[in-house]
Amino acid sequence: MTAIREPGAVNDTTYLIDAIHEGISGGYAVYLLKSKTGGTCLIDAGTKDSAPVIYNKLKELSAWPIDRLIITHSHWDHTQGIEFLREKASETGSTIEIMASEKALPFLADQSFNTCFGTDQEPYLNITDVISLKDGDLLDVGRDLSLQILATPGHMEDHISILDLCSGNIFVGDAIGMKWFDNFTVPNPNSPYWNEEDFLKTIDRLKKTNYKSLSLAHFGCLADDQARQFPDESLSTYRQWMEFFAENNERLDDISFLADLMWKRVYTLVPADLKPLLRPGLEGAVELAARTWKGEY
Repeated sequence: MTAIREPGAVNDTTYLIDAIHEGISGGYAVYLLKSKTGGTCLIDAGTKDSAPVIYNKLKELSAWPIDRLIITHSHWDHTQGIEFLREKASETGSTIEIMASEKALPFLADQSFNTCFGTDQEPYLNITDVISLKDGDLLDVGRDLSLQILATPGHMEDHISILDLCSGNIFVGDAIGMKWFDNFTVPNPNSPYWNEEDFLKTIDRLKKTNYKSLSLAHFGCLADDQARQFPDESLSTYRQWMEFFAENNERLDDISFLADLMWKRVYTLVPADLKPLLRPGLEGAVELAARTWKGEY
């Protein structure tokens, strides 16, 4: 197994749930950890409109209500499903433990910073009553699942990754980019909170981490050589993008031109029949990254 990009089991205790946003499948993933001794944990919460999809899938998997929800970082597409899931849990008399980096708490409490992404999802719901996590924390999900928290900033200063110490699977959220298909890795320096120095340190840290598979928020689980090679692949693609922006500094507002040129220069191995499908995602990522590169926030 080198890549799983379909909903379902990743391993004996982990399930990939397609958190379909605005009817788009294969773009947003959350992950259910389900201990054989009964404990449950969800990694990320999706968007407002994907939360009902996640909720229904959790019920199908006999995992509702969940015990715990860990947020990799405070961006809207990972957090805005929280209040819906909380409300549904309260209907059963249950409470979900919401957990995130200690650095995420102020961003969660005031989600208005997400306006920088230019989505149509406003107003963003603020999130409080969150248990703080710090680098190195250990958590148990039942008796057969142990998790370790790793600080992995860069994409966002509050970003954490979660290492399943039992299976060797690591949930990296958006820390080191996106990979929707083979030969299509997309970096995400896409907000005023991007920090290149932290990103480089995160790449180095993950390369030194003993993981066997790597679960991405956007999208799927990589294993074997793909998993071990992804940090270097992400770094290489990021550097290509930065060189590309520098070379085309006078045309950074022409997103269509930039996307066309990227197909020819960066993504030469992507099959032609996939390009129309991937085009909107590429243009969206290029626009945000170009704005970040120009310091337009």
